[in-house]
Amino acid sequence: MAHQPLDDLELETLESFLESDQVHEECQNFVMTHGFLTALSICPVSTAEEKWLPVIFEDTPKFESEKQEKQILQYLSRLFIDIQKELESEDGFMIPCELEMGQSPEELSELQEWASGFMEGVFMTESAWFESEKEEVVAELLLPIMVASDLFDDEEVIEIRASEKLTNSCIAQIPDVLTDLFLVLRTEPEKRPFPKPQQKAQGNKNKKKGGKKS
Repeated sequence: MAHQPLDDLELETLESFLESDQVHEECQNFVMTHGFLTALSICPVSTAEEKWLPVIFEDTPKFESEKQEKQILQYLSRLFIDIQKELESEDGFMIPCELEMGQSPEELSELQEWASGFMEGVFMTESAWFESEKEEVVAELLLPIMVASDLFDDEEVIEIRASEKLTNSCIAQIPDVLTDLFLVLRTEPEKRPFPKPQQKAQGNKNKKKGGKKS
């Protein structure tokens, strides 16, 4: 049976469920889940569903029925496939939120939530992202997502975040960066892009901060 992408109603149903009282307060919301599954889709090592589902939910949801459980789990599996296919198409990747930061440190934007979910996927599969021959390029490409995620306090990220102009320029690169990361980690060497000269990072093993569901 051919894969059927999620339609608008199915996406809305999934989004509502992840924001409902049926899930743990630390459950990822939809944009965090999308970011998390995007990272797992880019990672060259596959992660089994039974490993990534508990990360999204934090704790077993209180499903109303077996039918609802089957529906939500199916929607998440299909979302994962949708993201994989979009990355493989190399036609440009669409992030399900505006490319903007929150107005204050206490008010995270959807992009910051998406980026936090993405970095959680990176942390979960870190060894596969930072092989010796690719580590520097991957770290450089990850910088815009690190800046958006609000999880890092290293000097370079703080310097960029101190300037609204630099921050906006940096996060505007995220859709292109995702395609580049996919090419670097999932394709043959001759297809891999050169990192953009303005992108530099000092690694990915800095202290995390922040939460999940908002």
